[in-house]
Formats: sequence, C-alpha cells, structure tokens
Amino acid sequence: MRARVRRRRGGFAWSAAVLALAAAFLVVVPMLAGGDAAPDDAAPIGRADGPPTWDQVLAIRDELRAAALSPDYPVDESQLASIATAPGPYVALGRIAFPTTGLDAEFGAGVHPPVLERGPGHWPGTALPGQPGNSVISGHRTTFTRPFGDLDLLAPGDPIVLTPAGAPAVTYRVVETAIVPEAEYAQFVLRQPTDPTARELTLFACHPKGERTNRIVVRAVIEPIDTPGEGS
Repeated sequence: MRARVRRRRGGFAWSAAVLALAAAFLVVVPMLAGGDAAPDDAAPIGRADGPPTWDQVLAIRDELRAAALSPDYPVDESQLASIATAPGPYVALGRIAFPTTGLDAEFGAGVHPPVLERGPGHWPGTALPGQPGNSVISGHRTTFTRPFGDLDLLAPGDPIVLTPAGAPAVTYRVVETAIVPEAEYAQFVLRQPTDPTARELTLFACHPKGERTNRIVVRAVIEPIDTPGEGS
C-alpha cells in the first residue's frame, strides 16, 4: 500500500467477506464515488429483480478472481447481471457534522452520482453510523454541494458527529488521514476492524481537489460510552 498516513495506522484485517463485498460493489457501483469529474452517463450493467444472495456474491467474486488470473477465463455475464443494480429513489439516512469546519449536511443511502449530487452518501453494505463495523461515507469536494471540500482540514482528535434518522447522535474522533491511489481506494476504505465490536467511520473524497488521481481518506473511531461505576 502506497498510502501516506498521518499519525497511527489502525490494526485492520482482511477477511473473505470484505473481499467479496468489495468485488461485488466494484461491479454494482461504478468506481465514481467521490469523483468530482465523474461522467453522468455511466450506467450499470443491468437491473436485478432483487438483492443478490450471499451465494451469488461469493460466486461472482470467484469468477472475477479467476478472470484476473487468466485472460482466457470467461466471465459469466448472466452472473454479472444477477447482482447488477441501479439506484432507486433518494433516501435520507441522517446528518453529518464537522464542528471544527462548520459542516452540517444531510447524507443519503448510496454512492451513485444522483445521491452524491445532493450531499454525502453512505456506501451500501457497510455498517450504519453508530453500529459495530466500519461505516463508509463519500462526498464531493468541488462540485454540487461540496460537503467534503474541507476534509483535508480535519486533524486527529477532531470530532465528527453523525445523527442517524430517528436515533441519537454519535460522535467519532479522527485518528488518521491517508492519501490513496484511485486504483486502491475501494479496498482501502472497505477494510473492517479486527475487533468485531469496534465502531469506526471512514470518509473519503477525490484528491487533489477537482481531480480523481487519488482519494483522501479520513478514519475515525467512536467515542467510548461511559458506563456507570467505571473509574470510580
């Protein structure tokens, strides 16, 4: 990994589930998330009748791995179509705020261009804010509402407040910022914590501003919840 990381690196581990998820979403979602120069005419391969099963996700992962190892290996287009989706109506999931920079914006479900044109978007399949796992949110820096224009100004220790719709606000604290090449960013942002109970947040956008050469990635961890009797 050629990512340049500020402060410490977290102890993240790869798992087969994450690799499957990444492979599936590289097919389902065009690699435009966070891209300020993304074309508007990109269309998915097709639309499935319903969400893919776990077996279908694993099968297409194996297809893509085999195709990567041998150019003569045929990828089953029917399997690709079985997990291809298209964005549905916009669904608001809550609000995200950076108290240190003044951001306070609504975020929606998905990282398709129509979602990111309205504000930040939550990567489907990743943890919802406040839940165990890695919650991933993308946003533009120079176009549309430009919610992540100041993402580079966030420093270790800065708060990020997520308020899911109908739920209490949760506060994360920034632990690191990395610059990741475009070809590597999807796997990088989808990494899951080694502790299955850990609650983490990953924000990313294009870098430098107005270009898609790299992605700026900010990782944060949720503030510990005080338990009565602790420290007494």
